[in-house]
Amino acid sequence: MRKLQAVIIKEFKATAANKTFVIITLLGPFLILAITVLPNLLTSNPNMNKPNKPVAIYTSVNEIYERIAQALDSQAIPPLRITDLSEGKSKVLSEQYAGILEIPEAWPREEARFYSSTGMEAMLYSMINEMLNSLAVEWNSKELGLTPETVRALLSKPDFRVVKLGKDMKEETKTNEDFLGILFTVLSFVMMIYMTVLLYGQLIGRSVVQEKTSKTVEIMLSSLSARELMFGKILGLGIAGLIQYGVWFGMGIAMITLVGPTLHVQLPQAITVSNFIWLVVFFILAFFLYGAGYAALGAAAEDEHHLGQLAWPLIIFLVIPMVMISPMIMNPKSLFVVILSYFPMTAPIVMLVRILVSMPPVWEITLSLGIILCSVIGAGFLGAKIFRVGILMYGKRPKFDEVLRWIRIK
Repeated sequence: MRKLQAVIIKEFKATAANKTFVIITLLGPFLILAITVLPNLLTSNPNMNKPNKPVAIYTSVNEIYERIAQALDSQAIPPLRITDLSEGKSKVLSEQYAGILEIPEAWPREEARFYSSTGMEAMLYSMINEMLNSLAVEWNSKELGLTPETVRALLSKPDFRVVKLGKDMKEETKTNEDFLGILFTVLSFVMMIYMTVLLYGQLIGRSVVQEKTSKTVEIMLSSLSARELMFGKILGLGIAGLIQYGVWFGMGIAMITLVGPTLHVQLPQAITVSNFIWLVVFFILAFFLYGAGYAALGAAAEDEHHLGQLAWPLIIFLVIPMVMISPMIMNPKSLFVVILSYFPMTAPIVMLVRILVSMPPVWEITLSLGIILCSVIGAGFLGAKIFRVGILMYGKRPKFDEVLRWIRIK
């Protein structure tokens, strides 16, 4: 046990004293803050997205200019009429204007155009488009002899509300902001598990390869078993990971209790203490599952380049949930997503996503946790068998059938 503790302490110090570890630990909470809080902060304060430079208007119709200028003024956006379109375009490129709105004399039969230096001012040109649509409806209705009351009746939209049914038929209204909040929260949680599991897995694999290629592992195995060496490395990095997640958990609680109320920003509904606990639980399971795999691959690898080639299957299983975030959020109960939440290599991330979006039945969560836990035990058992043989193999790259023979060796 003392030898195992010595390996654990060695690996923990080597990881925790690393600058990368400190930087990631400190940046993790800011990642959550940036992805979950800032979008809501920008949404709750529209003035933050408005340009502080004038919007130039190029048109020969005085009435159109006056109506658009009045509408822009009401939105705290300064309008400016210009008579030279080419000169105006030059000033847009030199960032003197936020953009140019060109409205031809035959508008609305001819298209209006908005010129900008990036083409990415979505909120600004969407706002201008709504202004033009409203003005076009008013003009067309006059030409057709329709009264304002008739136009309002034709354009009025019936109320529509999305209601989530919960337990005991409890109703909860959902909006587009709720969807974006869930999307950003899921994205941040998944990114955290993906980056940390991949980082720690690679650290375990590289540590094994470096000791194997430098022949120091032969000296170490003279005083402890291969099993103690492997699990010492995994547990040492696991403790470092738990400390990292502990910092993130504390910052998450502070964000819930302090940052949101202080900034008067409504945090996404998925940012809760219970969901942070689930994040830590699934990280622990994913870490030990992938950690055992990387330790075994490191023992079987000839060098770090070979380790990178062997690790591709593990990386693919981590990437699959990443590229399926949007489908998982929009349809968390689909058969494919449910299957992925039971498949051990993808279950830690997929089941976490399902919990964040819509809490599955308790038996499903229990089943998924049980499958992952059994897989961790199985991976540890098989990884130890591969590790004890592969760690002393030099000079050639083992084939798959040879690795299978290592598992059968007693």
